[in-house]
Amino acid sequence: MDAPSFSWIKCNTDGAFDVISGENGARYVVRDFTRKATFCASIVFDVHSAEEAETRAIWAVLKKAVEQHLSQIIIESDAIFKHILFFSTKLSACFFSFQPRVCNSVAHELALWAKKNSSTVYWSKPPVWILPTVEEDH
Repeated sequence: MDAPSFSWIKCNTDGAFDVISGENGARYVVRDFTRKATFCASIVFDVHSAEEAETRAIWAVLKKAVEQHLSQIIIESDAIFKHILFFSTKLSACFFSFQPRVCNSVAHELALWAKKNSSTVYWSKPPVWILPTVEEDH
């Protein structure tokens, strides 16, 4: 592991999940430019895969960095970045962007439906009940 440049911090994250027991854990360790560990965590989340645990670890360390008023961070991870890179490079183009919920109402309504019904469903066309929202969404 290379030390980060002066004024930067480097964070190593990982997630673990046991498919049989459902036990999981996420961890992170943050080091400064001298390689000194400045904080670390081991966290349990309600997740269903190692990738979810790792994603939550990244979320947790970003939250901690903001709380600590840090401004420059390098996040190192294995599985989740590898999977994102693998799938996104199979496309001719892939962009990530933040959209407030008001601009993403169809996805939000479908997420609420899944939560309410505790169900995973894939549709080839939007279900009839969501069509008015689809037509309003931008």
